[in-house]
Amino acid sequence: MGLAERRAAKDFQDNYLPQLQAQIDQAAKMPVSLEIDWQSLMQEDQAHILVECWQKVYFEPLIAALSSVARDELGAEALKQGLKKVVIKNKEGIYYGDRWASFADGVLTLDHLPTSNIGDVYDRTNGLVKVLEKGL
Repeated sequence: MGLAERRAAKDFQDNYLPQLQAQIDQAAKMPVSLEIDWQSLMQEDQAHILVECWQKVYFEPLIAALSSVARDELGAEALKQGLKKVVIKNKEGIYYGDRWASFADGVLTLDHLPTSNIGDVYDRTNGLVKVLEKGL
């Protein structure tokens, strides 16, 4: 990717990710390990919208879903026992909220086009909750 996209990723990592990580940990009621494939999340000529897209496509649904799952002691304990890490990437070109998440061997994988269906936070959240509740 070009310099503009790399700058957007650096800006996000420095100025947004620490707060989002704190929100994720708070929602899950435990520290959550994130593995982010930044190279796959960068979209050429889209640097001007990447920060907004990444927040809405990946992080808002993740925080909401973890909060939903961990809303009680049973869910929080299930997350502590079952969730080892979260992987965020864009490898499969997925853009539907009911297909973007998978959970296997303690790894929650979120794979979605970063600049597609940005406003469908609700659909991605619901899809993610279903995947987590089934897998835990």
